[in-house]
Amino acid sequence: MKFTSIIAATLLVMSTQTSANLISNGDFQTCDFTHWGLDTDGFGEPADASGFTIIDEAGQCAAQVSTGSPFSTQFANTLFTDLDLSSVSPDALLDLQFDWTFSGFDLQTDEFSDAFSVVLNNGVTLEELLFVFEDGSGTFSTQLDASYDGFSLDFALLPGFNVESYASTFTLDNVSLTERVEVTAPHTSLLLAFGLCAVALRRKLQQ
Repeated sequence: MKFTSIIAATLLVMSTQTSANLISNGDFQTCDFTHWGLDTDGFGEPADASGFTIIDEAGQCAAQVSTGSPFSTQFANTLFTDLDLSSVSPDALLDLQFDWTFSGFDLQTDEFSDAFSVVLNNGVTLEELLFVFEDGSGTFSTQLDASYDGFSLDFALLPGFNVESYASTFTLDNVSLTERVEVTAPHTSLLLAFGLCAVALRRKLQQ
């Protein structure tokens, strides 16, 4: 390997910092709901959890939540995970991101339609992040801070009141919450030192 290549690799390592995902199994690659909670109508995990499934496409897994039949007593199905930010400094900035797809089968014209909702919840405060009642998909991103320690991140499917309701689904994948790290470039003096070393070594090799 050329010395200049070694220098480039060294600088890359020095200037790159990684941040672990604070949400366990956010990509559902265990292909189950490990580290996630299931809730129906606020009463906890239902005896019939058929509204919560894992989609497995050649080992690439994602979570899917669906509504029940019109004759079901289930109203809202929620997939949630608790946020433990105790290891995060109070002034840290956190990036929340997830991929979602919502497929509704009611009129989808107003707030009375089936809806996909994402909220932060600590049992007292509800902070809505996303509310969708039309077919769609995307990657949602927002910024949080350590004050949300102890909250749960709730992904809820809310049936509406139209006759076509109770047939909607949402798919969730790649949920991540990472601490924002400012990547700083190496000091100019350090770059100069590496450059002089490279020049000196090259001249030596040429001799």
